[in-house]
Amino acid sequence: MRALRKGDRGYEVVDLQTRLQALGLDLGNRGIDGVFGPMTELAVRECQQQIGILADGVVGEITWNEVVEAGYRAGGRIYLYLRQPPFRGADVMELQRMLNDLGFDPGAVNGIFDERTARALKEFQRNAGLTADGVVDNGVFRVLKTYATQTLGTHQLPDKNGGYFPEDLFSGVIVIDAAHGGRHRGYVPPGNSGLNEADLNLSVAQELAQILPAREVLLTRSGDEEVSNSDRAYLANAASAKMVVSIRHAHHKSPRAEGTASFYFSRLGYQSHRGRMAATYVQKGVSQALGTRDIGEFGRSYDILRETNIPAVLLEPLYLTNPRELNLASDPYYPTTAAEAIAAALELYAGRDAAFIAV
Repeated sequence: MRALRKGDRGYEVVDLQTRLQALGLDLGNRGIDGVFGPMTELAVRECQQQIGILADGVVGEITWNEVVEAGYRAGGRIYLYLRQPPFRGADVMELQRMLNDLGFDPGAVNGIFDERTARALKEFQRNAGLTADGVVDNGVFRVLKTYATQTLGTHQLPDKNGGYFPEDLFSGVIVIDAAHGGRHRGYVPPGNSGLNEADLNLSVAQELAQILPAREVLLTRSGDEEVSNSDRAYLANAASAKMVVSIRHAHHKSPRAEGTASFYFSRLGYQSHRGRMAATYVQKGVSQALGTRDIGEFGRSYDILRETNIPAVLLEPLYLTNPRELNLASDPYYPTTAAEAIAAALELYAGRDAAFIAV
């Protein structure tokens, strides 16, 4: 789809404004006028911040999908059930929240009706004396709400392991995701011969795959190929992987932007316990090894974090728009250094070395 931004006009903007207003966002005195002005941009930014995606005020594919999904209210659709592609929306998130409140673990509260959500729903239906068919209609929503209102409110199931895996992290499959590829080159530094983000992501991912001490390591792409976000997530979910580590590199309009940042799944009050803890280790290990500024770890709803039903960490080791960090990335040993830092950090995480992140 064509991205919508400040200054745009037309029926597409009317559609966007109608949806934003239905979500309770303020469009100002002019309301729905078909003009993407300052108040519409502010409403878009507010919506993006609430969801946990980049709040740039621009309505691209990710933001548009989120706005559409937010418009689905509990009971608004006749049925919800397990299918491909899965149902998505605020009604699915409400279902997951209520199941979560009642102690039926649907996994990540991500608004995606996946197999784990279906299992939790059937378990609830059996316990409530309903037909355990994994189908949600208005009747099921009413029963859920009756029970859920007796709880103390939406909360996340407590993590008994404090954000760590109860078993050996490396006893299963680890998926390493190199962002971009094929036609999507990511950021390409001007005047820097041969260097682009897609290839750099892949170089780090390939190095990491060689040294990570897991039973099996899978790459979402092994060459310069285009892989959709849904296919990347499908690979991880189908492989029953224990964790996903996604590699990409940052860029910014200001060359002064610098440092390392890590991200874990968080959306509308829900966050991944293990994703956050793993991101804390990776963030500290990589920033120390590269000598970069430690920006921190943040909760986000990026595709690779939301679409996978397992803990995931997205790492941005440095900014390719920063001259010093671009020089670091241009070093032929950089992919190995970054990969070794990620592997070492994950080993410390797997070993529950709390002293490492306490300092």
